Amino acid sequence: MKSFKWFLINEDRAYLSHRVGDVLTAAHDLQSDMENLGARQVTRLSDELVNQIRKILHSQWQPNQQQYLKELQSIAVLIKKAIDEKKQKGSTYDLKEVIKMAIQKLQDVSGKLGGTVNKLEAPPAEAGQEISQQDFQLTGNGPQQPQPQGQQPAAPPMPPQ
Repeated sequence: MKSFKWFLINEDRAYLSHRVGDVLTAAHDLQSDMENLGARQVTRLSDELVNQIRKILHSQWQPNQQQYLKELQSIAVLIKKAIDEKKQKGSTYDLKEVIKMAIQKLQDVSGKLGGTVNKLEAPPAEAGQEISQQDFQLTGNGPQQPQPQGQQPAAPPMPPQ
């Protein structure tokens, strides 16, 4: 009952936290894909980030949320200025650096709001339960055998022609 009462009192804050988390997730996706994108796609996705922040700013919020909205507005202005400079200079280097700074600021705002962005948890395990090797899943190609020094790895067999 206590958590429901807290939610009713802080509903706007929780909702704003989720919206900021959505923007932060989009910014992280942009940052991780940035090296594989062209300048036009980086600019378009950065513009979409600004538009997401605008949607948040134009929504109805309680007066006690204004400090967070001002921070979001400054982040959007920062990104938009970098986009405009990119169009004038033709380089996305500054835009990439600005996205990194914007992510840091979004993380700060998200931390101040106190909402959870995701709910990742470890699988439940009973106390004192033995963990065996079969409880772990092998990923990748498995363990690699160390190569003796001075030897090259064997070449894969050539397919018959």
